[in-house]
Amino acid sequence: MSAGRRMRAAVWTGGREFWVEERPVPEAGPGQVRVRVHSCGVCMTDVHRVEGFFGPPDPPRILGHEYGGRIDAVGSGVTGLEVGMPVACWGTQGFADYAVVAADRVYPITDDRSLDHAAFTEPIACCVAAVENARLRVGALVLITGAGPMGLLTLQLAKRGGAARVMVSEPSPARRALARQLGADQAIDPRTDSLPEAVAAFTGGAGVDAAFDAAGHPEPLGQCLASVAEGGRVVMVGVPPTTARLDLELYRFHRRNLSLIGSYGAIHADAVRVAVRWLDQLDLASLISHRFPLAAVASAFEIARTGAGLKVIVEL
Repeated sequence: MSAGRRMRAAVWTGGREFWVEERPVPEAGPGQVRVRVHSCGVCMTDVHRVEGFFGPPDPPRILGHEYGGRIDAVGSGVTGLEVGMPVACWGTQGFADYAVVAADRVYPITDDRSLDHAAFTEPIACCVAAVENARLRVGALVLITGAGPMGLLTLQLAKRGGAARVMVSEPSPARRALARQLGADQAIDPRTDSLPEAVAAFTGGAGVDAAFDAAGHPEPLGQCLASVAEGGRVVMVGVPPTTARLDLELYRFHRRNLSLIGSYGAIHADAVRVAVRWLDQLDLASLISHRFPLAAVASAFEIARTGAGLKVIVEL
């Protein structure tokens, strides 16, 4: 350990409980770097883990995989990375003052990018993969269900990836307004508007070329499948609970040559490098709704769980 130095770490102890404790600062071993964490985003995957959506929980552990900071120490054999360098991390245990990460999972960022934005690297990489999986053609018409952080990132990437027009379906008025601000050509409330009718009007009856479900629930996913044109592709961006089931009209799905694609995480290492390039190209500041100190990490998770905010950041 690092010469008796101590750090804070938020340890998930089970249920919705966290305990902030002191631990020794870890050493960077061969091929590793130690990062002084600046901030870490609360990912809904971790929220779902805490809620038990992914099977039996496994506390105690330090969560957090959306973070960035500055390199504090460099292990032997590491080249191209230096102490003080601002970086985005593709690692775990981000809810702590320091994290040790394999050098090949640390990505330098330029000083003029906010270190807060480094926390978006992992979500952007996932959305880059989703847009790639959709194989968007130039001029495509697109539907996105759910305007949380992942839906709004997918919106921005789709608009920059060739989509001519994008419709967003989202029940929250504030999120619909932000979707329009970020480039959505139309944003509807699925509770009061008929999505099939809205899509028909939006596309002249043809259906969208691609749809992304960023809500992570069977109903909006089914709406995506009903909204695409023949040969269309539907990409699952939001993560559903393990108990979720989809009632699918198999004949219609087969007859119309549709594709349903699960897009979980980044499909290749290049997606992460591409995500880093996007950090100063996307509107990320608008997505940060709440900031919490490490001592209030349980409150940060609660805000994310209830959907009361958008991107929730824990600052260290």
